[in-house]
Amino acid sequence: MTQTESKELLEYAIKIRRQIHQHPEIGFDLSNTVKIVAGELEKMGISYSLEYGQGSVVAEVGSGEKIIAFRADMDALPVEEKADVDFASQIPGVMHACGHDSHTAVVLAAAKYLKAHEEELQNRVRLIFQPSEEGAVSGAKMLVDAGVMEGVSRIFGSHCENTLQVGLLGVHEGDYMAACIPATIRFYGKSTHATLPDAGVDAIAMAAEAYCRMREMVKEEAGNDRYIWSVGHFAGGEVHNVVADLCTMDISFRFYNMDFARRVGEKVQSICHEIADRFGGKVEIVWYMSTGPVCNDAQTVACLRQSAAAEGIEVVEQAPRMSSEDFGWYLQKAPGLMFRFGTRNEALGCTATAHRSDFKIDESGMEPAIRAFVGCAMQ
Repeated sequence: MTQTESKELLEYAIKIRRQIHQHPEIGFDLSNTVKIVAGELEKMGISYSLEYGQGSVVAEVGSGEKIIAFRADMDALPVEEKADVDFASQIPGVMHACGHDSHTAVVLAAAKYLKAHEEELQNRVRLIFQPSEEGAVSGAKMLVDAGVMEGVSRIFGSHCENTLQVGLLGVHEGDYMAACIPATIRFYGKSTHATLPDAGVDAIAMAAEAYCRMREMVKEEAGNDRYIWSVGHFAGGEVHNVVADLCTMDISFRFYNMDFARRVGEKVQSICHEIADRFGGKVEIVWYMSTGPVCNDAQTVACLRQSAAAEGIEVVEQAPRMSSEDFGWYLQKAPGLMFRFGTRNEALGCTATAHRSDFKIDESGMEPAIRAFVGCAMQ
């Protein structure tokens, strides 16, 4: 890629990113964002499909049997923007506080280059523009279930990073982001007057015992496995003089080892049902995986490093983290990686971490990401 092409693609990405940033949308309701993405693909002469699910756009560039995929998430967050930028959100209470606007702009810019150099491609590149990465229901899972990964041999995703200096790329080989089970456990008892506890079934007592036993059980099962077991919500009862007939726990369970998670799930069932039976109450357990782990494939990491080196881009090591990303659903179907592109610039005030109302990025950080995507596609 020439310097002129790189500069033009960055200018294009900035324009698209700001357009999307001013009109953020949440979850699967991305009608305006989809319209922008589809319109840009039409201008490039790239055919696309809207048939993989609400709020999604899927397209392809190139020819040949081998398919690699690029993924960009498009949804915003329910956050009121307080960043001092000229193109701030025009939608009250909604903001691109996680940089998905930049992810979309980067992949569109890469698509623009690849379409212009389509005859040089030795394989197809599938462009996946995804809704609801931030939502309780995963847009990635919807697309995977609809068959978007059929025929894909490798997939690449990226994320802007305000802890990484602008101009750098960051990647980690192996376990990088954790799988997530957002569990809900409800204990049902029987209410009674507080002075007649034997006439009822105390839901809070059941939940409290389960809380302590599960925490110790997870610690024992984990061994050397990394995990997070956080009870973020624990609620039961209404007043001091009535024994509670309902107590609810909401748990965030993060992990990498699927077998460890399976064992924990089985023991949660055993512990909670044993307690409920002994007390004479009932328990309801909602237990599902919202996303699998992001484990970056060694060969794909090598591809990224090679492409970056050819473009003179420095790649640094990123530490694994216990946060989750629904990019993990794609990796259930094919190897791939998620890399970070640096957008931190103290001089411009681009230091706030994601999901903050004052989040903003140094947009020049999109240029190395565009070149990295292109380089990987051209290999």
